[in-house]
Amino acid sequence: MIGYEHFEHQGFAWRRHHAAVVPLAMPHLSPSDWNRSLGKLLIKRGALFARWEESFDQENPTEWWHVIKGTEENFEALSKNTKSKVRRGARVFEAKLACRKEICGEGYSVYRAAFGRYDTFERVYSEKKFQQAVADLPAGTEFWTVREKESGQMVAFSENLVRDNACFYVTIWFCPEALKRYSGYLLIHKMNEHYLNDRRLKYVSDGARNISHQTNIHEFLEQKFGFRRAYARLRVVYAPGVGLAVWLLYPLRKWFSRRSAPMLQKVGVLLEQERIRRACATETDGVR
Repeated sequence: MIGYEHFEHQGFAWRRHHAAVVPLAMPHLSPSDWNRSLGKLLIKRGALFARWEESFDQENPTEWWHVIKGTEENFEALSKNTKSKVRRGARVFEAKLACRKEICGEGYSVYRAAFGRYDTFERVYSEKKFQQAVADLPAGTEFWTVREKESGQMVAFSENLVRDNACFYVTIWFCPEALKRYSGYLLIHKMNEHYLNDRRLKYVSDGARNISHQTNIHEFLEQKFGFRRAYARLRVVYAPGVGLAVWLLYPLRKWFSRRSAPMLQKVGVLLEQERIRRACATETDGVR
């Protein structure tokens, strides 16, 4: 989903995403001493839990990771197949930096066309809510668009957050027809070149492991563009009462994961997150 509430807490930037508060900072800068200070924040923001990472990009694999690339984008190092698809995309499309006004004015049709591709309980925004969400995104947000060369029509856009010498590809939206003509190959390649080669950022990231829906984007980036998994320890603090509910429902997590009702799906996602949190604690600390 595009857009989120963002705020400061104890000198650190956070964002509220659905029922959670998560750091707005890049994961390599996440502090490790928040547990005692988050209870009041969760109550104030009406959130169920706070989530963050520790030991980002550790050597030992865990069940939580971000998908990142920290090396230069080298076109010649890409596979023959990937290079061909980047070239084919470039014949038809142009990918470049864009302004917020462009996304507010033309991005909604792309967002609506792309939304139907996702198997998710999230609700599609109205055009007015979409425009407000884009307008309210924080400083450091940058946009890229893909347009057809012949018509000038926008067929894709990316919302990126640049902070802490890194770039997070927050959301990327494609018209399905444009994906078939390799617009995605062109966009990722051009953004990687810009952020890794031209601006020399530490890394670009497509975010953490997704447990609410499947998109296959992470596998695509790993296989085609040399992204890798940066393993970390998942940490979660629950709002008062929520932790007890999670503990009671946890033995039923497999039942919830098979439900189709949106509310039950949400509970299933929360319990899957708890499973991953416990696995990270066991793998690193030897405790649950």
